[in-house]
Amino acid sequence: MLERLIAWVLNNYLGKYVENLNTDQLSVALLQGAVELENLPLKKNALRQVGIPVEIKSGYIGKVKLQVPVSQFRSAPWVICIEQLYVVAGPVSMAQWDEELEEKAAQEYKIMLLDALEARWRTETESACYYSSSYSSWLSYGTSFMTNIVENLQLNITDVHIRYEDELTVPGSMFAMGIAIDSLEAQSCDDQWVPGLSKSDLGHSFKLVQMNNLSIYWDSLDQGGNLWNNLSNAELAARIKQESKGHNYILSPVSAHAHLKKNLSEQPIRSKSQPRIFCDLHLDNVPLHVTDLQYSQIVGCLKGLKRLQKSQQYQKFRPACPVRGNARLWWQYAFHCCQYARNGDMVVAKNWQQCLKRGRDNVQYVELYCKILNGQPGYVNLSVDEKQVKEDMESDRGYEELKTLR
Repeated sequence: MLERLIAWVLNNYLGKYVENLNTDQLSVALLQGAVELENLPLKKNALRQVGIPVEIKSGYIGKVKLQVPVSQFRSAPWVICIEQLYVVAGPVSMAQWDEELEEKAAQEYKIMLLDALEARWRTETESACYYSSSYSSWLSYGTSFMTNIVENLQLNITDVHIRYEDELTVPGSMFAMGIAIDSLEAQSCDDQWVPGLSKSDLGHSFKLVQMNNLSIYWDSLDQGGNLWNNLSNAELAARIKQESKGHNYILSPVSAHAHLKKNLSEQPIRSKSQPRIFCDLHLDNVPLHVTDLQYSQIVGCLKGLKRLQKSQQYQKFRPACPVRGNARLWWQYAFHCCQYARNGDMVVAKNWQQCLKRGRDNVQYVELYCKILNGQPGYVNLSVDEKQVKEDMESDRGYEELKTLR
């Protein structure tokens, strides 16, 4: 049972971001009290759910280690260690456009937004339910056994370097932005902020978070300069260590620690004077420095990403032929873009029959969704046909229209 639980957690939370995750050997490793996964390559589309036109060019996780106190489940903490998180990202290449893949990613992103919207509503209106736990990671954990594990979970992350390289969004410029963290540690403690097991009988849980040497840099690169997006894992690690000090920092290395205090009440807390989570942040001096060139490139990059995101929306209408000799197709492309900009994903009814059908579909979808909301949280009480109708509606309609119907 334990290996199935850990395999489910790894596949659902880590499997979204890494390639070829194999959890078949967990049972052998758990007998020794530790699970180690090494050199996990990151998926190219791991950032699609963020909703920005950025993809991972290269990157990997050097080691993921889970320490499980097999003989001391209740008296010792579980520890998750992540070492060498190296990521090189860049803007999405329109030359490698895959309509089917992009539509699938857009659909997943839309469903994620709808689920988050529903979870937020349930959290605000219901005292304790399945969706409350999916929206807020610290609200409810079921049994005292699982509560004890989660409340005393320790997280250690070391050697993080996330780099964004861009030669597309600002014409005539190449630049790289990076975020580096030496270490990030979160562990349970008592009410005096001494590391150890958190005691839930006090009505609160306590976490101590420490971060060492967070830095942000923005480097201007020469045209034709060496980019990191095609390096192997070994070359990427060597380059990061080689150029660790030669950056133009916007935020020079800074450290901080925070004291987190969480109210364990199962009832919703709606008082503004009594927060669910209280954070006391202790931060070193924050040295910020931005040059005119950096500021200009930052603004240009943001505008370029916005243009690229809009181009993604219209890419499915774009003809795969030159303008010369194909004026009709390109005028149709312009018309479809204007129509999409006005109506979005909403399909405009062309006659009364279509209008009537859309109205009936809307009514049916609202009735099905009311049935879900009135049912047991976490359990979809729909028939096979009703589930198919719901899935078809959520596939055909845009987010704003579904949000209004819900």
